[in-house]
Amino acid sequence: MKLIEMSTLVDKQGRIILPVELPGVAGLKPGDEVHVTLAVSQEETQSLCPQLVITPQGVEIAVQLSGWQEDDEEGDLTLPNDLLEAAGIPEGSDLEIVCTAGAIVIMESDILDSLPDELRELFDELGIDPGTVREVMRKEGYTS
Repeated sequence: MKLIEMSTLVDKQGRIILPVELPGVAGLKPGDEVHVTLAVSQEETQSLCPQLVITPQGVEIAVQLSGWQEDDEEGDLTLPNDLLEAAGIPEGSDLEIVCTAGAIVIMESDILDSLPDELRELFDELGIDPGTVREVMRKEGYTS
């Protein structure tokens, strides 16, 4: 598998622009169907870098892993701290893993995803910053 990473723009019509040679490099030809998965944080107020995955088969599995616990008897997934640091993921973060044919994408999960919608809406109505809610949840050890 070849991983091609690039930066691109969203045009005025909201389309993501890919260089003309990129589909050919990926083995795609005009008329081929592709599946697009966009992984974004639920926080709308902060401009985060969304992850866009384009695959011929689509995303088959998405799982959220809880934080590591010392008494966990099951098989652990261990990632080197250097790898997490290079990805900008703080040590001890909960991870979200998306699996597709030929690829596994590991990203930091948003702790707000485990918060009931009603509470998220209440905090929003009260004008409480989502970053503050995240900080309190992490500090107090909130888990779903």
